[in-house]
Amino acid sequence: MTATPATQLAFDDGPAPDGLQQAADGADSWWTSVALSAIKVLAEQGRPFEAYDETLCGLPDPDSPCRWGPVFRAAHRSGLIEPYGFATARRPGRSGGLTRLWVGRR
Repeated sequence: MTATPATQLAFDDGPAPDGLQQAADGADSWWTSVALSAIKVLAEQGRPFEAYDETLCGLPDPDSPCRWGPVFRAAHRSGLIEPYGFATARRPGRSGGLTRLWVGRR
């Protein structure tokens, strides 16, 4: 996958909510590119996954947790992934909050 700014990928379907746009505007392009590549690899495995699975695969966490949303939105809008459901977050520090699960689109 080529490095494309999150704002171009994530919001090509129209204006984004202000918070998502701000998160995308400040994202590091290298991190965004690698995160999108990791989503592609996880999607090809055919099992549900969450953002923490990218961290477990070696992707460094972004400078702010708000960066995850635009990357997953970009992958979803491009047809790479689709929502699968919700689960209790496994990421340390999330205190058992809910997290979105995704699966590769067939």
